[in-house]
Amino acid sequence: MVKISEIVNQNPWWKHGEKFVVFDKNLKEAKEKPIFFKRKRIDLNKGNIYVLRGPRQVGKTTYIKDSISKLISKGIDPNHILYLSSDFFVSRRELRSAIAYFMNKNIDVTDLYIFIDEITSIKDWNLELKYISDSGILEKGRILATGSCASALRKKGELLPGRGLEGNEYHMKPLSFRDFVLQTTDHVISTIGEAEFRDSLKKLLSILEKTSCGLEAGLGQLFKALHHIAPFKRELDYLFNLYIRYGGYPFVVNDYLLKKLQSEQIQPSFSINPKLSEALMRDIIGDITRLGKQETFVRQILKEISEKYGSRYSFSKLASDIGTTHVTTIDYLETLEESLILTILYALDFNKNDIKFKGDKKIFFQDPFIFHSVRSFLTGKDVNETIEETLQNEELVSKLVEGIVSSHLITNQEIPIMREPKTFLWLYYDTRGKEIDNILRIDSRYMAIEVKYQSEVSSKDIWKVPQVKECAILTKEDLRTEDNVILAPVDMTMAVLEKSHRTL
Repeated sequence: MVKISEIVNQNPWWKHGEKFVVFDKNLKEAKEKPIFFKRKRIDLNKGNIYVLRGPRQVGKTTYIKDSISKLISKGIDPNHILYLSSDFFVSRRELRSAIAYFMNKNIDVTDLYIFIDEITSIKDWNLELKYISDSGILEKGRILATGSCASALRKKGELLPGRGLEGNEYHMKPLSFRDFVLQTTDHVISTIGEAEFRDSLKKLLSILEKTSCGLEAGLGQLFKALHHIAPFKRELDYLFNLYIRYGGYPFVVNDYLLKKLQSEQIQPSFSINPKLSEALMRDIIGDITRLGKQETFVRQILKEISEKYGSRYSFSKLASDIGTTHVTTIDYLETLEESLILTILYALDFNKNDIKFKGDKKIFFQDPFIFHSVRSFLTGKDVNETIEETLQNEELVSKLVEGIVSSHLITNQEIPIMREPKTFLWLYYDTRGKEIDNILRIDSRYMAIEVKYQSEVSSKDIWKVPQVKECAILTKEDLRTEDNVILAPVDMTMAVLEKSHRTL
C-alpha cells in the first residue's frame, strides 16, 4: 500500500505553497538552463479528463509543475492540487489509494485539480480513469494525465467514451521551427559576434511574433505572410541550420546554447553532450519494449528506415529486408508512429479518395535529432560525428528537410483522434515514377507541396495533377510565383507556419 509520506513528498506545495518552485527538482533544473521553454496552456475545466500525449524529454513533467505554480499564483489553494508520478506506483490499487487519500483530505472542497504523470506506467490505467469518472470525482474537479508511451495512451484512451475526454486530448512534441526561432533567438543573439547580425536577429524576432499563417486560407495567403519576413532570409537560414543539427528537443537545444554561451566560437556548429542522444534512444527503445516489443526488431526497423531515408517503399519490402512478417512490421511501425517517433506518409489514390494500403510509403523521424541519434545508436559513432557526416551529404540533408516539412504540415493540421495524419496528408506517385512529396487536403481542397532544398528551382520541378489546384515548391532560396506555382524558402515557410490548437 502506498505510504502517505510518498504522496506528501510528491506535493511540496502542500508545505511550501508557491515557494515550492525553489525546491522542486524539475522546475529548478529547467530554470537553471538558458531557456525555460514555454508551451500553450490547456484550460482545465471541472468535470473533464485531459490527456497529454508526447515522447519523453519534451518537458511534460516540467509543464505540469509550471501549471501548478501558475494555479497557486492565481489563488488556488495548494492543498487542492494533487500531483502523482505513476512511476512511483506498481498497481492501480496504489494509484486509487493515493487519490482516495487526497479526496478524503478535501472532502468538503468542490474545486480540485489532479495531475497524473506518466499514467501509462500503470497496467490498465484506462480502467482506473474509468473508475475515477464513474465514482463522481469529476464532479469536484478535473484530471490531466500524461503519457510518454503515446501508443498505449491513445489506444486505451479511445475506450473512455462519454467520460469527459472527448475534445480534451493534446500533443506535446519537440519544438516546431517557429517555436524554436521565437524562443531561442534572444539567447542565440548573445552567441553572435557580428553587431549587424545581432540587430537583424532582434528585428526578425519582433516581426515574426506578429507574423504567422495557417493553411486554411490557402497558399496565396502564406505567400503574402512570407514577404513580411523576406528581409531576414539570412538570419532564418542560420537558425534553420541549427534546427537541422539539433532539432526541437528542449534539453538538446539548451545543451547547445549553454556550451555556446561559454565558448568563443562563432560558427553555428558546436559539440553537444553525446549522452543526450543515448538518453533519447534509451527512452525510445524502453517505451517500445514496455509494450512487449522486441528490441532486436526495433533496432532492425530503425536501421532500415535510416538507410532508406526519404525513399519510397512498401511495408512488404521493408518486412522482407528485415526478415520478418508483414503483420509484425506494420505493428512495430504503427507503435513507433503513435508514440510520435515516426511520420509515415501513405500514398493517395485520387480515384478512391483514400490511401493505397498496399502502395509505397515514405517514413521519416519526427525530429532531426531523432534521426541523428538513431544513426549514432546504430553505428556506435559520437552523435556530433553523425551530424557532421549528414550535413556533408547534400542529398541526405534534402531528405532530412523533406521530413521536417511533412512533420510540420501534420502539426499544422492534426487533431488527436478526430483528424489523424493519414486522413489529410499523403504522398502521390504514378506507375511512371512521377511523384509529389506532399498532398495536403483541407476541407475538400488539395494542395501539392514539393520540397526541393536546392538553389536553382523552377515551376517545372513540381508535377501538376488535375485534382490539385494549389501548388508550392519549398526551396532553399527562391521566393516568387511562376506559372501559378509558389516558390518559397523552406526556412521562411516553417517559421510562419502555425501549430494546431491541440498541439502545445
